[in-house]
Amino acid sequence: MSAPTTRRRFLRLLGLASGAALAPGALEALCARVAVGANLRAGGYGPLARDPGRLIDLPAGFTYRALSTAVLGREDDRRFSHKLTSGEPVPAFHDGMAAFPGPRGLTILVRNHELTPGDHPAVPGLPKYDALGTGGTTTLWVDGDRRLVRSFPSLAGTFRNCAGGATPWGSWLSAEECTYMPGPRESASADQRPDVRERHGYIFEVDSRAEGPVDPVPIRAMGRFCHEAAAVDPVTGFAYLTEDRSDGLLYRYRPDVIARGIRRPKEMRVGDFARGGVLEAMKIVGRPGAGTQNWQSPTHFTLGRSFGVGWVRISEVDPDLDMERDPSDLNPIVSLRSSRTAENSTRAQGFRLGAAQFARMEGITLRRRALYFCATDGGRTRRGQVWRLDLAAGTLTLVVEPNDGSLLDGPDNLVSAPNGDLVVCEDGGGENFVLGITPRGTIYRFARNAHNNSEFAGATFAPDGRTLFVNVQDPGITFAIRGPWTRRQA
Repeated sequence: MSAPTTRRRFLRLLGLASGAALAPGALEALCARVAVGANLRAGGYGPLARDPGRLIDLPAGFTYRALSTAVLGREDDRRFSHKLTSGEPVPAFHDGMAAFPGPRGLTILVRNHELTPGDHPAVPGLPKYDALGTGGTTTLWVDGDRRLVRSFPSLAGTFRNCAGGATPWGSWLSAEECTYMPGPRESASADQRPDVRERHGYIFEVDSRAEGPVDPVPIRAMGRFCHEAAAVDPVTGFAYLTEDRSDGLLYRYRPDVIARGIRRPKEMRVGDFARGGVLEAMKIVGRPGAGTQNWQSPTHFTLGRSFGVGWVRISEVDPDLDMERDPSDLNPIVSLRSSRTAENSTRAQGFRLGAAQFARMEGITLRRRALYFCATDGGRTRRGQVWRLDLAAGTLTLVVEPNDGSLLDGPDNLVSAPNGDLVVCEDGGGENFVLGITPRGTIYRFARNAHNNSEFAGATFAPDGRTLFVNVQDPGITFAIRGPWTRRQA
């Protein structure tokens, strides 16, 4: 890397992996190198070449196609305002995404749109979950030449569809990163707003094989909270969910179809999660109500030390309040008063039962039987933490906490590359890059947003491993990148 590796923030790492396993050893090697301050630079695929189109800079030998673009707040941009196959404007604000095998060699992409109330172009289509909902997902069919064959809305009427996760049975869990609910702003609830009609804060399942908008069924049993990412363990069929709050919990969802013996994990199908289940939050054995943030000195959780974990059941999974107005704030304008975690929120329930709190969990991904997830604001200097949950052993370990510096600038989504590297999307201040982490734990720049400073998101490889699909958020662009993946330098 030509620029310093020290940045303001560290790791919104381990995000949406679209079902791919972590590259063997890459994360552990990176963690070890961070801990000892080793040189983290790698040659990668060589220097980035300037893109004549000023969209994305790539190494020599790599090419891209720009697919299905949109601009937030505009529908008449001559360059980026594209249309869906049905003629409606492509929705804006591209975010999390996963790739699935389609018929006749097609790749199917299911793509989130992180739109808030009033944003446009919105996700069109009926049925809609909320008549005022602007977000949701679109589905893209892409052929072997990276040409867009078809594009259409696949989930409509939701809000802030940020991350989620792919399931082993070919669906996409699209997660709402909000807890909006209808009502006036001048109330005890900090969630209420007049520009929504339904309660939000749910996960919705989108079948990658659907050829139009799916029935927008909120999976209420998976909890109403500020969802971020999801990972499904194919061995058990359980889903693991992160919560993007400073006092967020790590959740586990055990579907009823497994508990009742209706399905074995490998037999699960679209709709099974919506048939009900049990929502639980993780606790640390011997440390009830632990705050893992390490914000206070001395440090309570040290690198490499493992703790046993257990799970507590959340009884009210669809609470009326997630955030409430702080009664100690006497601002005469009620809507401007500060907010705090509500007493009946899912995380407050879990904390009273001994669940552990984490500092803004975002990405989560599964490697073999280990989950890796990040706490973006964790650590004494709030530069971030990476945790590993060993599902087989039932242990939690703090893997990284770089309090003496930071690495990368807000990495978020990641995916395993054909050569064993991790491909990571940046979402930070200033320039944003797609980076690679080698199995040796070194880092290189693979792509640069050459148009503006918008974040990268939704990295996912085609099933054949030849094409990397990745989004830039605004203008929303889905890039289909192909090149000599086996020629990476040490």
